[in-house]
Amino acid sequence: MNRRSFLAASAAVATVAPSARADAKAADRLRVLVPAMPTEELSDLQAAAPGIELVVCRSEDEAVANAADADASYGFISARVLRAGKSIRWVQQPSAGVEHLIEIPELVEHDILLTNMQRAYAPEIADQAIGYLLALTRDLGHFLKAQEGRRWSAKRQGVVLDELAGKTMLVIGLGGIGSEIARRAFGFGVRVLATDPKVLERPLFVDELHRPDTFHDLLPRADVVASAVPLTKASRKMIGSHEFGLMKQGVVLINVSRGKVVDTDALVAALDSGRVAAAGLDVTDPEPLPDGHPLWSRNVIITPHTAGQSPGGERRRREVLRENLRRFAAGESLLNIVDKKAGY
Repeated sequence: MNRRSFLAASAAVATVAPSARADAKAADRLRVLVPAMPTEELSDLQAAAPGIELVVCRSEDEAVANAADADASYGFISARVLRAGKSIRWVQQPSAGVEHLIEIPELVEHDILLTNMQRAYAPEIADQAIGYLLALTRDLGHFLKAQEGRRWSAKRQGVVLDELAGKTMLVIGLGGIGSEIARRAFGFGVRVLATDPKVLERPLFVDELHRPDTFHDLLPRADVVASAVPLTKASRKMIGSHEFGLMKQGVVLINVSRGKVVDTDALVAALDSGRVAAAGLDVTDPEPLPDGHPLWSRNVIITPHTAGQSPGGERRRREVLRENLRRFAAGESLLNIVDKKAGY
């Protein structure tokens, strides 16, 4: 994903209304709270928005102390900061997930624009989702263990090494991450079904696009179910005992969204019954997964919420922040506006 296509995909849908402070002190530089960062990154941001004063804070306490005259905040988003910052009109979340932020009354109940990093980490997370799928269908975990022991080991008895071509995948949530998963799966010859409440036009790499209320009807058709939904009240434990009962025997579950989207006890039961043949999880509930938890001993690949890590993701995060600072200074529409009522 190159810079031009990435920024174009991050649709701008709103502008930041001027505050009373901005009207009264039009000549003042806008002040934005930012965390400590490398000098070169700070200089790059300052060059992109010379009309903004970047106020570096090394802790939330420092952010609170500097919030009174602030117009915006990057990363420091809490009830304490927003109560102290009466003039704050925009807050930028450094990650895609905002489920913990929409519980803050000072943010949700006031006219403060919230933006996030949706799409910034989508390519590497989608790579990891497909990585789980390849590892599970080719039983790579078994062969890696054999290699560690320097053993030429045949495949495990009863395990069928399978191929992706001809399989059907259901992608739950065709946002930034879900779209990238679907794009990659399509390249492997997978038939892609998807649900999403906002995406209206079916991409070429998706065979069928449906509204979320058809979720249960689609589950029996999928060989692979991939969750890429944000965590909201509607998606909390949306995959539980009933949903596993609707899935094909031997389905593969991929979860790179949030652990609380899946009922963990129901997943363990589905793995034990064979309803779910295997799972790839970058997120769990609880998280971190404690020692001795049943999932550790099941046919599951578990990674510690690391799917979003890559140099490309960090580059795209900096691009969103840089562009939004420029737009904020210019009074233009911002990228990646979050619908605070919907929660994403």
